[in-house]
Amino acid sequence: MSSQSDGKWIQFLINLSMDIDGRVSNSNKHSTQVAQWSRSTARCLALPEEDVNRLYWAALLHDIGKVGVPNDVLTKRGPLNEREWVMMKLHPTVGANIVKSSITLAHIAPVIYAHQEKYDGSGYPEGLEGEAIPLEARILAVVDAYDAMTNDRVYRCARSHEDAVQELKSQVGQHFDPCVVDTFLEIVAT
Repeated sequence: MSSQSDGKWIQFLINLSMDIDGRVSNSNKHSTQVAQWSRSTARCLALPEEDVNRLYWAALLHDIGKVGVPNDVLTKRGPLNEREWVMMKLHPTVGANIVKSSITLAHIAPVIYAHQEKYDGSGYPEGLEGEAIPLEARILAVVDAYDAMTNDRVYRCARSHEDAVQELKSQVGQHFDPCVVDTFLEIVAT
């Protein structure tokens, strides 16, 4: 792929990501906000700038794999059934495969692939736990969860900042890396 066509592909993916955000929320800004907060968190954790940039791009495109999930599943009010969960759990794999098609973005695929992993190993697609999950994906998981909780979705109203903070704290060591949660909460407290 030439650099010009790769640039067009990247712009297409950004637009698609914003469209997916708009399908599940009243705004198409979820991924942009997650990318900005992820970058800030990574810098506070003193990650090298190369890793910060990789995380920024991965966060911007983290839900791109939802392109294959039907709208009725993305917007469903209530719990997903087993078939719907299977579809939803594929989105990190699909997303990683999509960005691998770009020479420029291929390096962000592992972060997108692992962003639904949980610190205690209960996540997907691999069931990785703790330090086996790339740090960028652990950051993305915290920031993504906070932003999803504090913004309206088509299937539920936003939670307050305080409620979201309590939820993050309650999941420390289970879903989320304790150090990442502490760092992120310092950022959103200011």
